[in-house]
Amino acid sequence: MRSFHTFTRRFSSKKIAGVRKASYPSEECLDSEFIKEVEQSIQDVKNGKGTKYDSLEDLFASYEK
Repeated sequence: MRSFHTFTRRFSSKKIAGVRKASYPSEECLDSEFIKEVEQSIQDVKNGKGTKYDSLEDLFASYEK
């Protein structure tokens, strides 16, 4: 009879069906204007221009307005 360690090691190395690695498009495939907008938005938040909310309820309330 095989040991439990041998049993688990054998099955742990096998790939699980349906599991895929995330793949993203290369930056060249994206619109350059979109990339500039995203980079500007990130820089605005870093410079303190983003809106901060005390709670999720405040965030959702601002969307309802």
